[in-house]
Amino acid sequence: MKLVVTILEKTFDAAIEAIRGIALDHDAVELRADAFGKVDYGALRAATQKPLILTHRGRRTDKVTIEAALSAGIDLIDVEFDERLERAEIERHADRIVLSHHDYERVPDVEVLVERMCSLECAHVKVATTPQSMAENLRLLGLLDGRRPITVIGMGERGLYSRILAPFRGSELAFVAPEPSRSGAPGQVTLSTALEIYGPRRERLRATHVFAIAGNPAGHSMSPSIHNALFREKGADAAYTVASFETFAEIAAALQSGELRGLSVTAPFKEEAFAFAKERGAAIGENARACAAANTLVRRGDGFLAENTDVDGFTAILRELCGRDRKSVALVGAGGTARAALVALRGAGVHVTIFNRTAGKANGLAAGFGVRAQTLDELGRFDGEIVINTLPPAPGSALSLNLRPGSTYIEAAYGDPRLSERRSQLSSNGVQVFDGLDLLRAQAVRQNELFIEAIH
Repeated sequence: MKLVVTILEKTFDAAIEAIRGIALDHDAVELRADAFGKVDYGALRAATQKPLILTHRGRRTDKVTIEAALSAGIDLIDVEFDERLERAEIERHADRIVLSHHDYERVPDVEVLVERMCSLECAHVKVATTPQSMAENLRLLGLLDGRRPITVIGMGERGLYSRILAPFRGSELAFVAPEPSRSGAPGQVTLSTALEIYGPRRERLRATHVFAIAGNPAGHSMSPSIHNALFREKGADAAYTVASFETFAEIAAALQSGELRGLSVTAPFKEEAFAFAKERGAAIGENARACAAANTLVRRGDGFLAENTDVDGFTAILRELCGRDRKSVALVGAGGTARAALVALRGAGVHVTIFNRTAGKANGLAAGFGVRAQTLDELGRFDGEIVINTLPPAPGSALSLNLRPGSTYIEAAYGDPRLSERRSQLSSNGVQVFDGLDLLRAQAVRQNELFIEAIH
């Protein structure tokens, strides 16, 4: 597999600057000339020593453009497949053409389409479509049968399953964005994320067992970067991808079909995952039972295992903070993540007060764990050492915090720009800050161990 960085800019000069600015390891560069059309081939060729693909998405690439670009040293030309293409025109330069098909709405009859495209014997055949279900993702991956070298790409949130997994199944090219704000296609991951997922030895990618993050949505998750790196480190025959589902019924079907060996379960499905495990007589870990929620489901030879490694994540961080002095903790929120935090806090020997927008849910949770509960507007008067915020970010939401220098703030969420300003301000005031990525990495250690155990 080769990592191809897609450059999509409004002007040719901006595109050249972007190409020169690619600092991370990559295998090739694709210039999307959609916006400006006219290309200085000499300047383009001089901008990088990496192989270059020239693409004019949205309009037909004519014979003159193909010949001019190739004669100037551009390595490959992307030509959109069309039944009206002149076969002789393609065959003349077949060894320098990426023959591609894009469908931004659906998955067409890709099996027939690929046969027609492969008959032209071009250097690469690329099919990028938009799956809306697990079945459609599997149809795309099924094209990678080893009979012919092709590239398949699932676009959009629901297509991330096949987009990430395809290189592990033999897909030739992976097109990535130089940074999040420069995406060239729906669902395209960044170069830095791709390097974390696939590692430095990309030609050796193979995986028998598949794991995924399951949520609605799940596309923002950094879990593929974390778990694939852990699998490489341990030499595991496994890959980890993203699986966005509308309902838990879809998750259950995917697990029971045998396609997935295990899942990290995120919002809003953790309670349903626990109920699924109970109904099927699964082995249920102590933490999952205490939380009445599971963030980990794995298939084993004798059935399923359910556990909640969010507890392990909180425990790992609290271990760094809680010495002999008994700390006071404000726990903000009363949902599933707050319950996991409470299980960890119970073992840390601290004073806990739950703060929540509505009193009813907080009081019920507090009673079950023998702690106090107050409404969220009382949080500004909290005078303890640790605040754990489990509330998801929401428009206009703001916490009234009164944290002294040397105290600690733990944010369960991550990836939302609205959280950055609060964390930055707290850090500048001398507050120790842990964000959701710290928690994600901490809980993933135990979760990955459970995944590894499931395939041995």
